[in-house]
Amino acid sequence: MKHPTKISAFQFYFMLFLSRVVISITVNAQTLGRGNLLETIFSSLMLFAVCFLLVLPLFWLNRRYPEKSLPAIAEQRMGGFGFGISAIYGVFFLVMNTFSLSMFLALLLNTMDPAASKWSIAIILTGIALYGAIKGIETISRAAICIFVLFALGMAAIFTALSPNVTLRYVEPLWYDGAGTAFRGFFVFASRCTSIAEFAVLMPFVTGRKKLGFAVFNGGITLFLSILLFFIVSCLGEYAYLQIFPAYTLAAMSEIAGIQRLDALFIGLCMMTLVIRIACGLFGISECVSRMVKPRVRSVLLAASAAVSVLFSLWITEDARRAGVLFRMEYLLAFTTLTSVLLPVIIWIAELCRKERKAG
Repeated sequence: MKHPTKISAFQFYFMLFLSRVVISITVNAQTLGRGNLLETIFSSLMLFAVCFLLVLPLFWLNRRYPEKSLPAIAEQRMGGFGFGISAIYGVFFLVMNTFSLSMFLALLLNTMDPAASKWSIAIILTGIALYGAIKGIETISRAAICIFVLFALGMAAIFTALSPNVTLRYVEPLWYDGAGTAFRGFFVFASRCTSIAEFAVLMPFVTGRKKLGFAVFNGGITLFLSILLFFIVSCLGEYAYLQIFPAYTLAAMSEIAGIQRLDALFIGLCMMTLVIRIACGLFGISECVSRMVKPRVRSVLLAASAAVSVLFSLWITEDARRAGVLFRMEYLLAFTTLTSVLLPVIIWIAELCRKERKAG
């Protein structure tokens, strides 16, 4: 059997960081229930803890089957039902790719020139991601390292430029209306989190200190979101609650060394991280179908998946109501719960029972 190309744990978690951060920064007060945005820091802390619990069954399965992904284990042990699980993960990545691209196109249409060619932007970004997915996970991981460095430097420049604008009187008392905002924020963040599903599918490609890498990644994304939310609240005040994309507004009001409006830098960083997000999703689809079709057919399927994401994203952004109907938080949360909680736990329990029967 041909062993998959391996990348280091930290390369993999750089990919996951960028994949998760690009969609997390598009949250707004409307999505979070119009409560105190600062309380959503606790939402990210709750997700931090939950992710540690959810990844434990996957670590156990990876230790038992180091060369197999979760769908591959399901196919081996459950036959036809296992192939159904692979299909579910493939559809999940397709949906989340479409959602991510739709959110980015909405960002462009609402903050920049509405006449900008969203067709060309969507095709170019998805085409780059498709190329990376076809070339393999090593190509994606190398790009992720470069983009992560640029993202870290770019966001550090934006935060530094915004520091003089921090106004602590904008910070509202926590829990004034109860903990509803924090729980709502947790469900919003969880519904957009693909990290567990990506680990379930891509774990055989990862080598090295996976547990330490996951802890650093999980803590890093939580810290970044906490800092971003603090700057949104302390710099924008009540104005943040009127913005569709407050993170973009934050970048637009920043200036450094005489350079005003760093929103162009922010958009560029979003574009680069979106490429990694889509590439990870497409490569996840590739892994899900790898045991069913030949490599050449797999490339055709990836191209078709990329085309579907582009077409649906363009159709959805034609009317904001479509996104509200198709991408309701409840729908995404149910799908994420299925792929990140239920299916891993079911397969984990099945393997535990199988192990007990052998021992008996």
